[in-house]
Amino acid sequence: MNQTIITVVFSCVVVGISVWLYRMQQKKSSIERTLKQSFSQLWRDILEKEVSFYLKLNAFEKDLFEKRIRLFLATKTIEGVETTIDDTIRLMVAASAVIPTFAFPDYNYPYVHSVLIYPNSFNDKYQTNTLDSPGANILGMIGSSSQNGTVILSKPDLVKAFDGLPHKENVGIHEFVHLLDKEDGEIDGVPKVLIDNSFVMPWLVEVKNEIKRIEKGNSDINPYALTNNAEFLAVVSEYFFNNPEKFQRRHPELYTSLRKIFSQKTAVIKL
Repeated sequence: MNQTIITVVFSCVVVGISVWLYRMQQKKSSIERTLKQSFSQLWRDILEKEVSFYLKLNAFEKDLFEKRIRLFLATKTIEGVETTIDDTIRLMVAASAVIPTFAFPDYNYPYVHSVLIYPNSFNDKYQTNTLDSPGANILGMIGSSSQNGTVILSKPDLVKAFDGLPHKENVGIHEFVHLLDKEDGEIDGVPKVLIDNSFVMPWLVEVKNEIKRIEKGNSDINPYALTNNAEFLAVVSEYFFNNPEKFQRRHPELYTSLRKIFSQKTAVIKL
């Protein structure tokens, strides 16, 4: 390689790095501008109407929740696939992400860059629920391989999770809990980014005991939790955040464990 070619290659590398740095600075500036903007009353009205978790917060906590929502929306792309989405859907997605990590104000899902909203449930080939797509019963999924860094959610199931009724299910929270579980390299039901190593074994023992109760029909936890430990964590986390008072009454030990894992007290009553 002669000197001229070396010079050209070096110049191209320098230009490429300069362009990348410029784009990163522009993105950073855009995010900073967004975070400085006041939270719109329209968005606040949507949260008050759709997100019961938000309603339980005090004024300081609501302000923090709103800032977390703004940060998520400023740094992640949320798109509809063959369906339209609006601010309500975007806020539901962001709330699903913020709720399980609310006790960790600096956390913003560093490995997530986009959320895709499907018009219905879908199958493992990402085909939505139609006559031509058998087995389309997946409500949510965190992407792998070509879809890595992407969360996929069924729009009607996301809306159902935030209809104000005391469900035990919330597809958004379910998938974002999987992402927290995945951060240590394994989706195994032990989110080591949230819990101390000394709590791992007691947690696994508790999981095993509750699985036995589900198998015997002595538990109201969704049997999908029997799939594996990762699904157990995601399923009970939905229940913990979406219907905390009932979860606390029916599963006081599990409630205490999840309160420790997420560093949150979700129920507003005491046993």
